[in-house]
Amino acid sequence: MKYSDIFKSRLGCNNADEVFEYLLQHMKETIKGWDFFVAWEKVMNKVGSVEVVLNILNYLVGKENIVEEFKMLIGRYPEIAEILPILLALREKSIKVLDPLEDNVFNYKEYVFRKKKKYSPDEIEMLAEFAKKTGLLSMFEKKNIKSVVDYVIGVEVGLDTNARKNRSGTAMEMITELFIKKICSTNNYRYLPQATSHKIKASFEYDVSVDKSERSFDFAIDNGQKLYLVETNYYGGGGSKIKSVAGEFSTLFNFIKNETPEHGFIWITDGKGWETAQKPLRESFDKVDYILNLDMVQKGILEDIISQGL
Repeated sequence: MKYSDIFKSRLGCNNADEVFEYLLQHMKETIKGWDFFVAWEKVMNKVGSVEVVLNILNYLVGKENIVEEFKMLIGRYPEIAEILPILLALREKSIKVLDPLEDNVFNYKEYVFRKKKKYSPDEIEMLAEFAKKTGLLSMFEKKNIKSVVDYVIGVEVGLDTNARKNRSGTAMEMITELFIKKICSTNNYRYLPQATSHKIKASFEYDVSVDKSERSFDFAIDNGQKLYLVETNYYGGGGSKIKSVAGEFSTLFNFIKNETPEHGFIWITDGKGWETAQKPLRESFDKVDYILNLDMVQKGILEDIISQGL
């Protein structure tokens, strides 16, 4: 890293080793906001878009001859087929299932749930087979599902939790942007979020070489004399990916320095997940000019780097 007096004056760190220890010791335990838990508007919009069809399925609750009733319903209301996957917490419109036979262990059956005005008798048989073998019809027959709409709200909430990882990344960008916006407002700097090389050229007239065509930096900051490219992420937990992330950012830093050494690169990362990946983080710390966490940003390190042109 590029050690300078700003780390001593702001953090009391006398050398790079102390800065790295500060980085590790001041990782945020969480950056969860209220919108982290469930994106209710998204959930209810998805349910609302199919609510009429879901209510048609309520007809099946408690029916005894469930397979025949289901086939009758599909015949009358083919739009039901489209929402069968969501009842199993799936988004696919085509699902292949392994259905072994005596002479062919790897026998696959494909079930299609695309929108159609009418399904043929054979297609209805296939859909009924799918609903029966997945246990859906049994759930209706035994009244385990009393309201299909309420059931799907629960399914959508469960599916939405898979997006929490993305929301952590979005929250990190949002928090970082609050600091960047204040820095730029105070010092009359300019910044761009989700900055591609084309946007940077059009807005700031800087040429930026990128390692891949779809590269978009979380932020680009122009202090009037120098361009800073900023990347952010947050890792609340460990895992195999976090160990490779540090190497990826080292590679990106080297590319920028080789292609456009006049530009600065700052990586802002946080989260207790780094406690499980201290070695790769240290390796990147020794190569990348500036790796900061939110505490460092809050204490003015980011502003000092940009205002002093470091």
